[in-house]
Amino acid sequence: MKILITGFEPFGSNNENSSWVVANKVATQNTFGIDIALELMPVSFRSVAKTLRTAVTRHNPDLLIMLGQAGSSDKVRLERIAINMMDARNADNDGFIPDEEPINTETPVALFTNTDIKQLYNAIVEQSIPVKISNSCGLYVCNRIYYEALMLCNEINKMKAIFVHLPLYDGQRDAKENQHTLPLDKMEKAINVIINKLREE
Repeated sequence: MKILITGFEPFGSNNENSSWVVANKVATQNTFGIDIALELMPVSFRSVAKTLRTAVTRHNPDLLIMLGQAGSSDKVRLERIAINMMDARNADNDGFIPDEEPINTETPVALFTNTDIKQLYNAIVEQSIPVKISNSCGLYVCNRIYYEALMLCNEINKMKAIFVHLPLYDGQRDAKENQHTLPLDKMEKAINVIINKLREE
């Protein structure tokens, strides 16, 4: 099995992005001894689709795991749905603020992960890691990349894809007082659980 893991660059006033830190840990530790590729994604509505497509073409993965940071979350969030819309209150790293713009006017209004998300949820719960299934990936760049990934899955029948939102990690410089965080090792373990379950299929 070939796996591609993506994380995002820092955005806004953040100095780090927990998604990229966790992606690096999973890829470098690689406890499975399998082919795991790692790619950094831009926080850019306009360029993230091309960057993702280039990465998928380069690595030809069987499994695509995309990670994003959700600073307001206290759990690992398994995203079920990507919506065909871009909308934001805050600009992306290019300064772009979309206002309820469709990603593609000729494609479905929503796409669902082609993984067994409840099986993944149950497996992570068994490891005593805080986790939830989310039915909204938001409408920021995380949603944009997820929608593009699931469109790619329709083109590449063998590929499975899931997006996972992560809290900030314990000790992250950007964490504010009383902000929810999780230990890095728990988030790394959650992603490894996902890999292990999908390897079994």
